[in-house]
Amino acid sequence: MESLKPISSVSNDLIHNELYFSISGLWDLAGMQAFIVELNKGAYPLTKEGRPIHVMGAMDGFVAQSRETGDAIRDHLIASRQYGLSRVALHGASALVKLQYKRLSDGLEVDFFDGKIDAMRWLRRPYQNAA
Repeated sequence: MESLKPISSVSNDLIHNELYFSISGLWDLAGMQAFIVELNKGAYPLTKEGRPIHVMGAMDGFVAQSRETGDAIRDHLIASRQYGLSRVALHGASALVKLQYKRLSDGLEVDFFDGKIDAMRWLRRPYQNAA
């Protein structure tokens, strides 16, 4: 049986304007709010460029969250659009987590992948209307 202990990490790539995170476990609201603060810290340097921000998340071991925690995730995703959040590629998510995340991320360009390489390819693909 997998552990439900909340574990996360956040990093960024300033060259590609990408934010990376990994998250697993079952989170309470306070823990998710603290994780969101860490995401914002990682994203802050990316917002200065005024370019679209791409996010890749590793969700192995992340489980469906409570409604309260899910609402915090949704609110953060909605607010992040105004700072340039454009694409979110997630890998390792269970079928139940995919369903929950699709509901929470309505209106964002989000896709799910089995592995990191396919997620990165999708994340870095050119925009259709790019000059």
